[in-house]
Amino acid sequence: MKEWYRKYIIGKGKETFLSAFIGFTISVGVSRLIALDIEKGKAIFGYLYIKGYHIHHFYYGILLLILSNWMSLIRHRKLHRRLFKGVNSIMFGGGLGLLVDEFGLLLTMEFGLKGNYWAPQSYYAIAVATSIFALFLLFLRAD
Repeated sequence: MKEWYRKYIIGKGKETFLSAFIGFTISVGVSRLIALDIEKGKAIFGYLYIKGYHIHHFYYGILLLILSNWMSLIRHRKLHRRLFKGVNSIMFGGGLGLLVDEFGLLLTMEFGLKGNYWAPQSYYAIAVATSIFALFLLFLRAD
């Protein structure tokens, strides 16, 4: 497995895309599982409310996207370059996953009305983002 990873992932410059894809997949999966548990009433975590306003997880996604893009502007020493790029790409993938996960909610939300978290647009957006990641992993180099 290590040999395959070195040859096809590191050797072909795809480690950044793979890290972002893993962050994306984990954030979408975990947020969907937490939402299912909350709706069943069995969740460890509940919704976060600040002054009566429900804070959706796409806000965390936007924050992670901003932080990862800001981090990409920072100069870093070559010694820590691989670790820095790995953390940055995981943050980017995770933030994108949190944002894309609530895409249907954002499209169906109207002023004063609750949006539909389970709208099909969320699944379409997840499928499109996953397809784009797959194409990047197959055909592009990150470096």
